[in-house]
Amino acid sequence: MSNKPPLNWGREKDRMRGQRAALAAICEAQRLSGLPNPKEPGGFTYLNSAWRGLTGARYIFRVDRFEPGSLAFGGPCVALAVARDAAGAARILDIRTDIHPAEVEGWVERMTDSGATELHRCTLGKTGPLTARERLAVALDLTADEAEPARAA
Repeated sequence: MSNKPPLNWGREKDRMRGQRAALAAICEAQRLSGLPNPKEPGGFTYLNSAWRGLTGARYIFRVDRFEPGSLAFGGPCVALAVARDAAGAARILDIRTDIHPAEVEGWVERMTDSGATELHRCTLGKTGPLTARERLAVALDLTADEAEPARAA
């Protein structure tokens, strides 16, 4: 018989969650629904992508070409301007929430000049369309102090 107190599982789960969140970095966790395309970096065109935020939460984004028409009829969303290197690693250049239709063309032009090749849009949350507060929370979760290249897992 040991003199150790019994293990408090609730406290242990909270500790493990804290460790996971502390180790989390903003990264593209997984690319989903790929179509073969030899012209694209990595050899595929991806329709969906999953990004993991600083809190460890995972967000599903639709992947489109980076052009003004992609945002024109999409409705309210979290929009990421994403650049890929030759190996296919993604890097977020800019994040916008609730972009006004009058600003779309200028933003797309600036981000294209910065090297953005993909537009990632997140419109759905856990229970339906993202509210304004949820869109802001997603954007803040995916915002880092320093830009670092992200790798798909």
